[in-house]
Amino acid sequence: MIAERELPAQELIELTKRVQIPGYEAVHELAHDAVSDGVIAPSISSGFYLQCEIWDVMEWAKYRASAKAS
Repeated sequence: MIAERELPAQELIELTKRVQIPGYEAVHELAHDAVSDGVIAPSISSGFYLQCEIWDVMEWAKYRASAKAS
């Protein structure tokens, strides 16, 4: 797909992250809010998260959901 340029490289990178990185699919839409709220500060770069950062976003999302439900 990259060699054939079937999709833009950025879209292929995002697709690869969502399929290959455990937990990324669950948090990719929440990560920006988590960074804005100071939950995580990406060690690598914006859009590229360590497993521990993904875990922190998951825990934060659970806490945030339970706080909204209360």
